[in-house]
Amino acid sequence: MAKIKIDERVLEDYQKTATQWEKTLLDLPLRAAMDVLKYMYGLTGIRGKKMFGEVSADSQLAPFHKTRKQDADVNIKYREIETFLGNVIESFSPVDYAFLAMGYDDPIIGEKIKNASTTALVLFYLAKARGQHIAQAVWTGKRNAEGTTTEDLCDGLLTIVEKEITAGAISVEEKNLIKLTDTFTYDNACDLIKHEVVFKLNQFLRRENNFMFCAPDLVDMYNESYQATHTGLNYNTAYNQPYVEGSANRLTLVGLPELEGQKRLVISQKENLLWATDNKSDQSSVDIMRDGHYDLSFATNMFLGTQFRTIDPRRLCIVELAGE
Repeated sequence: MAKIKIDERVLEDYQKTATQWEKTLLDLPLRAAMDVLKYMYGLTGIRGKKMFGEVSADSQLAPFHKTRKQDADVNIKYREIETFLGNVIESFSPVDYAFLAMGYDDPIIGEKIKNASTTALVLFYLAKARGQHIAQAVWTGKRNAEGTTTEDLCDGLLTIVEKEITAGAISVEEKNLIKLTDTFTYDNACDLIKHEVVFKLNQFLRRENNFMFCAPDLVDMYNESYQATHTGLNYNTAYNQPYVEGSANRLTLVGLPELEGQKRLVISQKENLLWATDNKSDQSSVDIMRDGHYDLSFATNMFLGTQFRTIDPRRLCIVELAGE
């Protein structure tokens, strides 16, 4: 029979478990968010601010002239990624999990779960549950130092887009913004994306292997309209089309539940979408403490931040939906 009261032995067991599995407990929220983070480029060891320089130059050969001389034309633009320290402290009662069948087939925790104690499994599942909120925050988070949720921890990519549009750095004039005038439907999605998005992208962007991040319902609309409008083509053999037509197999639709209801789509490459943390830091840690007679508290600290490496139209395009 599991003890209801938290004695020193139970407390010590959980504390030793947290120390033994600290790296796993810190990584689990990120691993649980990998259905989104896998489309981005992860940076570790980032505490606070880090600058990324984008170098561009214009240099030309010309017909030989022995007195030829000109100044080098080299420009460096900097973008800054900042990780913010966040924490969570949750109280839980070990007795609630005493007879819970955890199972040994968790795809996030993996093989390590087979050698873990029951106390470790409890902590694993609590840590893993944070991943869904991280996946949401890297897209729609808005930094609020007084906030109480993961979305308050840092600005997500769509929030950064909003700020860059307000500043004029992302715009139709800068050629990294497309504003649609027609609404997507199950009839027109395929042709609308092809003619009004793909064909209007910067030509250097079109030759990159890009993702187009959107809500899942747009992927459904695209597949439905593709099937309806390409019935006579011999390559229309599958319902789920991996690439957008007209993109030379270089643009993949990625439907993310985290983008449901959003007014903008993002077209870019994995290497251009950054998320950062500092799980190796002495400030990233886990801890277990007594919380009254029946409960323990599970505390975790970690850093999180996002940024675009560049917003150059050759690497990024934002698509604003009609009516927004």
